[in-house]
Amino acid sequence: MVTTAFIEQLKNAGEDYEFYPTTKEMIKAIWMYHKNRCMDKAFSDVLDIGCGSCNFKRFVDEFNTSMGTRLGISNYYVIEKSLILLEGLDASTIVLGTDFRETTLIDKEVDTIFCNPPYSEYEEWTAKIINESKCKWIYLIIPQRWNKSEKILKALYRLGVDPEEEKKLPEKERKIAVIGRFDFLSKAERKARAKVDIVFIHKEYTFKESGFDNFFDDIFGMPETGGDNYNFEYEEKRAASQELKAELLTGKNKVELLCNGYEAKQKQLFEYFKTICNLDVGILKAIGVHKNAVKSALKKNFTGLKNLYWETAFDCLEEITSRLTSESRRELLHRFTLLKTVEFTPSNIYSLIIWIIKNTNKYAEEQMIKFFMAISSPENIKNYKSNQKVFEQDNWRYKKGSFTHYTLDYRIICTTYALPGQSGYTYNFDQGLFKYKVENICTIAGNIGFNVAGIDLPACYGAKGVVFFSTGKSKLETLFEFRVYKNNNVHIKFNIEFMKALNVIVAQKLGWIKQPEDIAREFTAEMAQGAGKYFNTFKSIALETGCALLLSTKATDGHTPPKKQLHKEANTSEFIDGK
Repeated sequence: MVTTAFIEQLKNAGEDYEFYPTTKEMIKAIWMYHKNRCMDKAFSDVLDIGCGSCNFKRFVDEFNTSMGTRLGISNYYVIEKSLILLEGLDASTIVLGTDFRETTLIDKEVDTIFCNPPYSEYEEWTAKIINESKCKWIYLIIPQRWNKSEKILKALYRLGVDPEEEKKLPEKERKIAVIGRFDFLSKAERKARAKVDIVFIHKEYTFKESGFDNFFDDIFGMPETGGDNYNFEYEEKRAASQELKAELLTGKNKVELLCNGYEAKQKQLFEYFKTICNLDVGILKAIGVHKNAVKSALKKNFTGLKNLYWETAFDCLEEITSRLTSESRRELLHRFTLLKTVEFTPSNIYSLIIWIIKNTNKYAEEQMIKFFMAISSPENIKNYKSNQKVFEQDNWRYKKGSFTHYTLDYRIICTTYALPGQSGYTYNFDQGLFKYKVENICTIAGNIGFNVAGIDLPACYGAKGVVFFSTGKSKLETLFEFRVYKNNNVHIKFNIEFMKALNVIVAQKLGWIKQPEDIAREFTAEMAQGAGKYFNTFKSIALETGCALLLSTKATDGHTPPKKQLHKEANTSEFIDGK
């Protein structure tokens, strides 16, 4: 719920941006229309432009739950400028840009676009969404005078849609429809006198499937030359990637180097293509250069350039993402794929840092708990003293999800399937496959303060493998020993201090213990001895850490103000909040 105090906070920070939250009644109208018009098809991948407090997702989820329907949101992408609102977003929300004016939609392939734009700019925003978007359905909340706007009508005509002619068609056949009329006076979280229409645009079957056609015509204006058999292709070569990474090793501000480099490369790329497009039509025909081929080549290079710079920026955060197991990192990289379509600007790099840190913290905690649960079995656990539950070994796998309040022993017997990493383990002893599982355990150990210093893998089944960790002293200590057998069983003997730390941290995260005194009261004597020091030791990554990595500065005190420092170091007139 948006409060007056919150609005004042946005105003004081210069981040109001005409923030008028969408009402529940408006979203209900959209939800009902989508259910009937789109025949119960899910909203699927949604891009919420100017998401604010994410009322669209909140109310759609609420209606789906209460009505028991399947109009779900698969992935929720947003564009949002306010830093305060950005930092308050859920970790599952993916930011695809911070400034809509500098964000292209041509490469943001989603199913549904929703936008409740600032009304002083609604014509520009609406026209851009119609012209550039690559989606099936668009829902807009815009002033009722929209059908008098030349910009909006021009965009619709370009799409092959005439609002007046559409009114003559049956409801199910219309490509554009007004599905409701509302105001912000009665039930709005923030009052306003604006009267709005909810406009639906069905773009799935319009003449131009991709906004890239409009983008190309607007920027380059190349005439039709006929044919598309000429293949003009330009790619960023591997050397460019190596050269870029070498430049970043200089220790200079990485944000400035990356953004300046991207801007120069993009300008150069566009100049090359403008030169081609400005040639005489007869000459272009004579040498076999056709519009479709040039357009295709530009699209490839435009995408390739963004990918190169975003992947390089992502690599700069290796110190953060190294906290993830292979499974968590793979999931994070998969979700990062569409993020690479975001415009490469300082403010969007900052939103990437926020997104990476939020998700890394989330995954680091989840993978630790998942590991703890995976290796829990009757022979590996000891009940809390107050836990009087009993279980039968045969029924453990059915009760495991609800069985709580126990500690793991430091001697563990489990299967290879229980360990984090790729499923399965072949009878032909494969060090490489099991190595990843060992390294994933090491990642979890590192996150709770046990820094691995070496791994000695076994050469065959039944042989002993050893993992060492550093305590800061000259001598290494054993973190755990293990033996793998042909029946897929693994016998592990962990350092008891590591298991004390894991038991305390997981129990605290799951709410099994509330204070250090609970450890002595609940754990076995062996596991409780000295374990109190691990209470509150699992630390999330601070935002300042990510800023420091991309600025080549040291966040030694954990109190570097990222917003001001990034603004200063990036040497740009518009950064986080445009001021």
